[in-house]
Amino acid sequence: MQVPPIGPEASTIVECQQLLLKKLKSGEFAMSSSDKEGYRVLCYYHGAFLYAEIGDDGTGLSRLRNDEILLDYVWRKNSYKFVEKEGNYQRSYDLTDAERLERWQAVLTKLTPFTESGKQFVTRILAEFSALERE
Repeated sequence: MQVPPIGPEASTIVECQQLLLKKLKSGEFAMSSSDKEGYRVLCYYHGAFLYAEIGDDGTGLSRLRNDEILLDYVWRKNSYKFVEKEGNYQRSYDLTDAERLERWQAVLTKLTPFTESGKQFVTRILAEFSALERE
């Protein structure tokens, strides 16, 4: 499978946001992560932004209703840095303008091709929740 290019680097936060929306809405890209606790996918699937996850704590599905909600959701997950305070690291949300741009640019690097297996994962999660309505 040929990987479509992400595109030129965005130089403003607005450009990053627009590129993120464009790539997700193309249906060719998603953001996914996995670790020992589970697997997660943020994608645009059948006309909706979805965040699907399965892990030790169960299965989750969120529909992010519009562009603004998606961007807010992505920002909440990426809008911090770790700072050392009295020998301990903690999250800080006090970012400079340059750090905010860097965070949005980093979000774009998390886009990966929305593979057939990723689509099957989302389909399984949707089916699981759909089955609950029939019970």
